[in-house]
Amino acid sequence: MKLTVTRFTVVGWEKNAGGTLGGPLERIWGQDELFDVWWYPKIPEGGIPNDDLEIQLVWLQALRERGIHIKARDLAEYWLDCISYNPDEYGLHKTNLRKGLQPPVSGWYNNWFKNCMGSPIRSEIWACIAPGAPHVAARYAYQDAICDHAGGESVYGENFNAAVESAAFLIKDRERLLEIGLSMIPEDCLTSKAVRTAIRCFEKGLN
Repeated sequence: MKLTVTRFTVVGWEKNAGGTLGGPLERIWGQDELFDVWWYPKIPEGGIPNDDLEIQLVWLQALRERGIHIKARDLAEYWLDCISYNPDEYGLHKTNLRKGLQPPVSGWYNNWFKNCMGSPIRSEIWACIAPGAPHVAARYAYQDAICDHAGGESVYGENFNAAVESAAFLIKDRERLLEIGLSMIPEDCLTSKAVRTAIRCFEKGLN
């Protein structure tokens, strides 16, 4: 497919729409019928607050101000100056930053959430600034992930996602996209094993 401004722009709107529609469902966590959605959430104009999207907008601003050679230590400054979310890995690594610990130590020390989803959910920005360049997108994703997930599977998750999303600007074949994503992470990591298991199950017709 050809890379167009329309395609580039729609990616961001899809993220906003997904967060707005999915966010209210997080509130029913723990109920017996978690995924039995019997209602349609009221949609406020402009969407709802969503760390999945907002942190990526902060990264875009960081790129504008610091340039394309941005590193984890640059992003760490924006974490403290611009991001108010504090649950779980966010709060723990920000505490580490305030103690003077820099990435990747800030994302590893005393952080029992380093295998969680806080970094894989914000991978799209790196694909959008490096469309069709999965190695570049994955390199940015790594710098991002080690801020608050160093030493965890989440680093591999964000690398995988960013690479797949970047390649998807030019490639339609799903199997090829998965191969590209897997090539960016260690074969023996749990993320790689999980993806490969899912592929094998699909090929065998399992669900």
